[in-house]
Amino acid sequence: MNLLKQFGTGSGGAQAWIWQRITGMVLVIALLLHYLFLHFLNDGLVTFDGVSQRLVTPLWKTIDLTFLSAALFHAATGVIINIHDYVHRPALRMTFVLLTWTVAIILLITGIATVVTFQPA
Repeated sequence: MNLLKQFGTGSGGAQAWIWQRITGMVLVIALLLHYLFLHFLNDGLVTFDGVSQRLVTPLWKTIDLTFLSAALFHAATGVIINIHDYVHRPALRMTFVLLTWTVAIILLITGIATVVTFQPA
């Protein structure tokens, strides 16, 4: 059984690795679209009114929420991978993992509330 854990089949490390790659690809695509629309197709002029007009449409809310979710999941997973690599006491490791997920969920809820309830001035 220890031989299997060394190859990542028993610890769930392979799933974290795959999710890091998937969210990384989503982030690269979202970041490229962000730069394309905000800095090249918009003459580089980013104003509150322009962002407000874009943020009231369901498409842009979906894009922003996808970007937010992918970024938070990618960051939290990366932190947790480091916790598993460097924190060797199980109780402390579990505490740090729970703290990481708690912070990520609070940030996600705050971001969702901000984007969904946004009303232009």
